[in-house]
Amino acid sequence: MLLEFQVENYLSFKENATLSMLAGSFGELSDSIIIKGKNRILSSAAIYGANASGKSNFLNAIGFMKHFVFDSARESRIGDEIDVRSFRLSSECDDKPSLFEITFFVEDANYNDKQKDIIFRYGFEVTRTRVHSEWLFGRFTAQESRLFVRHKDDIKIGEKFKEGKQVYKVLGKIRETSLFLSLIASIKGENAPVTDSIMHWFKKLQDLSKVGDHNFYAITAGLMSNEVMKNKIIKAFCMADICIEDLTIEEKNVDFDKMPLIVRKDLEEKGVDPKNLYKLAIKSVHKKYNEEKTDIGLEIFDFDKEESDGSKKFFALIGPVLDALQHGLVLIIDEIDARLHPLICDELISLFNSKKSNQNNAQLIFAIHNPLIMNRKRLRRDQIYFTEKDKYGESELYSLLDYKKVRNDASYDKDYLLGKYGAIPYIGDFETFLSGGF
Repeated sequence: MLLEFQVENYLSFKENATLSMLAGSFGELSDSIIIKGKNRILSSAAIYGANASGKSNFLNAIGFMKHFVFDSARESRIGDEIDVRSFRLSSECDDKPSLFEITFFVEDANYNDKQKDIIFRYGFEVTRTRVHSEWLFGRFTAQESRLFVRHKDDIKIGEKFKEGKQVYKVLGKIRETSLFLSLIASIKGENAPVTDSIMHWFKKLQDLSKVGDHNFYAITAGLMSNEVMKNKIIKAFCMADICIEDLTIEEKNVDFDKMPLIVRKDLEEKGVDPKNLYKLAIKSVHKKYNEEKTDIGLEIFDFDKEESDGSKKFFALIGPVLDALQHGLVLIIDEIDARLHPLICDELISLFNSKKSNQNNAQLIFAIHNPLIMNRKRLRRDQIYFTEKDKYGESELYSLLDYKKVRNDASYDKDYLLGKYGAIPYIGDFETFLSGGF
C-alpha cells in the first residue's frame, strides 16, 4: 500500500509536493481507512484543480518513477539520456536534479528467509545525464534502517542489505543513468529477496493516467477470458445502465509493415516481436425488438465504431478497477470523470471506500473535476487534495486539511466552487474578446 509520494523539480512542480495516504486521527468515514498494525492508511485520494494546474503532472510523476525503476537497467538504454523533465520556468532549476521519493507498506515481504510486513522508503534524484543520488530505507522494527545510500558513484550499503553488497562487489561501478535498485533486480532477480519484494510492489502500482485510450482495453479484455470475471463485467455494464447484453473479444494480428515508420522504429528499439502484435476486435450484443416491442433476437455492433465514448471509457476502466480490487493494487487514474456520468463515477470510487467491496486493501488515487464527489458523505477531509498554479508557472499541491477551520460538516463542494479553497480557474468575461467581432 502507498503511504506517501513526493516530487520536486518535475514538470510544473518546482518546490516539493507531497501526497500522504496516512489517515488523520478523526473518526469520519471509517470504511475509507485500512488498518495495518499502528498504521491507518487511506483507501483513496482525490486531486482537484483548474485545468493546467498540475493534477496530471503530479500523477505523471508517479508514473515516471515506476517506469524508470523498471527501465533504467535495460542494456538497450546504455548511452541514452534519462527522460526526466525538470521545471523549466526558473533559472534556479537549470542544473538541479529532479527528486522522487515513495514510501510504501509491503505485506509479507521477504527478509532473512522469513516473511514480514515492512515499510520501505525509496527515492532518487536525477537529471537527464545521470542519477545524482539514490536511497533505500526499510523499517523492519520500530527503527528505520538504512539499506543503501548512493551519491553519484559512491554507494554505502547497510548490513541488512546483503544482496546489494553482493551485486556491488561484482559490478564495482554503477552506470550513471541506471538505478542501483534496478540493477540488483536485473542481475539477481528472485535471488534478491528484499529487492524482489520491492519490485513486486512496484508492479502493483498501476498507472492509468490516460484511461479511455485503447491501450487499456487489453486489461478488461484479458479479464474476460475468465467466465466469472466476464459475467461481473457484463453485470457492471447493466448496473451502470449501459444496455449491453454481451461482449465478445477477438484478437487480430497487426500488419507490422503497414504501421507508420516512426511507430515501427519505436517498437524495434523496445525489442517488440512483430509476431506478438495484435489488436482487439470487440463486439457488443444488444437485444432487438419488433414494432410491438417484443424481443425478437440479438443485434451485434462494432464496439469501437458504434458505441458511445462513455461506453468505451467504462469498458477501459471497469477491468482495471475490478483487477485492482481483486489483487489489492494501487490504481492511478487521471480525469476519472471524463466521459462518465457523475453517478457512475461516484459508484466506481465508492468501491474503494467500502470494506465490503475492497477486501484486499486496494487504493485509488485520481484526478477529477466534478465537485459532486467532494462530499463529506463520500470523502474524508484528508482524502481531498488540490493543485494550484501561480503566475510564475509553479504548481502547489495541498490538502483540505491544510485549512484548519474546515469542519467535517461543511459543504465542501459548494465552498470549493465559491473559491474558499482556491484551485479553481478565475474566468474572465469571454464576451469581451469577441466584442470587435470576427
